[in-house]
Amino acid sequence: MLKSLINRAEVKAIIRRFEEREGIRGVIICDSSGLPIDSNLEIELSESVAAYVTSLIGKGRQVVDALKEGELNFIRLETSKGETMVALEENLILIILK
Repeated sequence: MLKSLINRAEVKAIIRRFEEREGIRGVIICDSSGLPIDSNLEIELSESVAAYVTSLIGKGRQVVDALKEGELNFIRLETSKGETMVALEENLILIILK
């Protein structure tokens, strides 16, 4: 099913494109349900981050729905140690750790 949506070469190209940018610590690409498809991080860390982000997306969508603000497209978290950005596409979730 996923093969028709995005191929492996496209996934690798997305990861490479972000890896080339300064300050990027990790890139995780998930399917729309939050399961990691590919990552440049260790599998355990990718799965853990994806699980937390998927939970955050659910809460974010609840807030957007309650405020009647349309659809959730992007989440950005700034912490004292870095930044996490989450882009929601129709069939993919892109997680960038900076």
